[in-house]
Amino acid sequence: MGLFVAPLQNTETELVIADLQALIGPKRWAVWFEGATDIHISDSAVTVGVANLFISDYIRSHFADALARVVRGRLGRDLPIGFRVQPDLFQRRRAANLDDEVAAEDQLASGAAASGASPANGPPAGERRPLFTLDNFVVGPCNQMAYAAAKAAAAAPGADFHPLFIHGACGLGKTHLLHGVLHALRQRGNLRIALLSAEQFTNRYLAGMRTHSLDAFRHRYRNLDVLAIDDIHFLAGKPSTQEEFLHTFNEFDGRGRLVILASDAHPREMAAIEDRLVSRWVAGLVVRLSHPDAETRRRILAAKTVSIGRPMPDDVLAFIAGHVQGSVRELEGALTRIVAYAALLKHPVTMDLARQAMAELGPSRPTRAGLKEIEATVAEFFGVGVSDVQSARKNRIVSLARQVTMVLGREMTDLSYSEIARLLGNKNHTTVLAACRKWQKLVAQSAEIVWSDRTDSRSMSAGTLLAHLKERIRR
Repeated sequence: MGLFVAPLQNTETELVIADLQALIGPKRWAVWFEGATDIHISDSAVTVGVANLFISDYIRSHFADALARVVRGRLGRDLPIGFRVQPDLFQRRRAANLDDEVAAEDQLASGAAASGASPANGPPAGERRPLFTLDNFVVGPCNQMAYAAAKAAAAAPGADFHPLFIHGACGLGKTHLLHGVLHALRQRGNLRIALLSAEQFTNRYLAGMRTHSLDAFRHRYRNLDVLAIDDIHFLAGKPSTQEEFLHTFNEFDGRGRLVILASDAHPREMAAIEDRLVSRWVAGLVVRLSHPDAETRRRILAAKTVSIGRPMPDDVLAFIAGHVQGSVRELEGALTRIVAYAALLKHPVTMDLARQAMAELGPSRPTRAGLKEIEATVAEFFGVGVSDVQSARKNRIVSLARQVTMVLGREMTDLSYSEIARLLGNKNHTTVLAACRKWQKLVAQSAEIVWSDRTDSRSMSAGTLLAHLKERIRR
């Protein structure tokens, strides 16, 4: 947080950004900066927020001089340039997309009210074709049940089951299915539909409390035909918002209308969610998304290349599908990397170029170890017991082993924050989230980790330490 102090006037920052965009060109700006960076300028420094370490390294080596030049030209002095990993940048983009959905519904509702028509009957005039539909969702063994449930919900909302609860690890298509169902329902033209995140639901509920407008809030969301909420696990630990959502859910349940929920975890594995909500969620249809197999990954890549207008040879698609064995989001990231290499080098996509682009990335696998194996390896490495890791002890070496177990558990398994927290001694999922965010910063800063084992003092950079333990776990 200390990096973002004393910002210059927005106009100055905007002018620096505009100068940088003009200097490096719109194509490279779109590939490496647009939506993946957050530039802040204070009186003492320039801080570039980046979505991940790869983007940080690339910008540092290819664009740092250009950024320093435009800062010097615009401000008349040199400022040090630092980089900060902000994984929430891509999440912000998704939140913005959800905001656009709600704004479109508000606009439609206002127009419908003026004309006497029912609100939220369909997308407003001129709305662009949705990115996520059921037609462009690639179906495989990993998601066949979830896709069938989504098709059924779109065909007859609330008729066969209520609610539809979709869960799975990040980047496997939960949001795609959720948007796809709503897109199909909007084509019917006679349904009132709302899509928002659990965070937005919470914020609007709290705003209603502050402004004494809860009646308007409840009228808006309890008189819909379909309510879709993404990241429902955000309600964990918020009892008043859970109570409000329970009453909203009961309104839908009593009238046979559909609620669609998406989450990183199964309802029964979510910490700090009231049993009354969990029991209602599992009474509907709960479906899971798993990691795609090789053939499904190849077909996902093929569909993506068509959608972006950059077809690639089949052998390149097969190479990427074999190299990246994680989430759909990781597949798209690898594809973006290869497209960027080809654009920057002005070279067609070939196997040689794909190998060159992917050379720095090790194979990505969704599930390389179980949490118990990770826990045992980390405990042995730091010279503590597994029971210590699961305990509430707070001495330095135990806390270090516990944090590393949480971080590696998140990276090397399909487990959600809540699942890891529960398996490590029924801790709160926010503890796991905090540990992961802390270590992202430590790795980005190449911070040195120092600890003492039974015989000597030891030290290792954060990134090297995690890589070393991953290697031990894979053996």
